[in-house]
Amino acid sequence: MITNEDTAAKISTPCIRKCNLIDDYCIGCGRSWHQIRDWSFYKESERLSIMKDLNPNKNIKNKYECW
Repeated sequence: MITNEDTAAKISTPCIRKCNLIDDYCIGCGRSWHQIRDWSFYKESERLSIMKDLNPNKNIKNKYECW
């Protein structure tokens, strides 16, 4: 029997399930909300390239010292 898990594409993701957007960036993975929204439409090579350049919290740590 083939299940959805068997047929679902495995895609790379930086998500650590600590989702909280501040200034349009997730403090968990560092992606913008546009990237999160479009993630499943990117090619795998695009996802890997974006993940290489992500730095969670870099977009907010200067503004919010508690991070």
